[in-house]
Amino acid sequence: MRVYELPANRTDSTLNDYHPLVARIIDIAYWISLAAWLAVVVAGGLAASAIFPTARDLPISMEGYEGFLAAEPALGRTLIAGFFAQSVFELTSRAQLILIPTFLIALLLRNATGLTPSAWRTKVGRLALSVAIGASLLLLCWTMPMFDRVLESYRAAARGGDIASAASIKVSLDEYHSYSTALTTAIAMGLLVLFATSSLCAPFRRRRDGASQAPRFVGVSGRS
Repeated sequence: MRVYELPANRTDSTLNDYHPLVARIIDIAYWISLAAWLAVVVAGGLAASAIFPTARDLPISMEGYEGFLAAEPALGRTLIAGFFAQSVFELTSRAQLILIPTFLIALLLRNATGLTPSAWRTKVGRLALSVAIGASLLLLCWTMPMFDRVLESYRAAARGGDIASAASIKVSLDEYHSYSTALTTAIAMGLLVLFATSSLCAPFRRRRDGASQAPRFVGVSGRS
């Protein structure tokens, strides 16, 4: 086994100094998982903005909801469009449950490179990450399960032709929808800030004195 000796002016050993390829792989995993997380969050909003406005202008129908469609055409079309959008939301939710821990693992490994943080970038980045994770937990563990529960009640009332009950439940459904929208916006904004702070760091290269300048978590500077 090869033993590495530290330079005379160095007092510690870091993963990045002796394994630049490993550090580069970790850095790539960090950026891919961060980009994928943001893409998944944005995908749900884009799908909703495309599906629902289009459905309102189409003469669509669905077996079991004919009475509700006849009484409330606009709401009926929106309800049916929700079946199409739901598959997208379920897919993005499952993807986030995978991408969030993947990103956090890449983040922890990236921090193991041992570079010196830039204070303001670190604080802003950590705040943005805390917002994104906190909003994601609220969205995935509380808002969306409650939304799905109310949605099932709304669909049952509409399918049974109970227009009054459906209208009453729709109020609660709209509230949870507004919560979901706000939380999704918070996640997207947090990830965008994290992108910006992570990008404001030194390029991945090795200086002649042997010190590493690999990019790191939330925009940190290289070791001087």
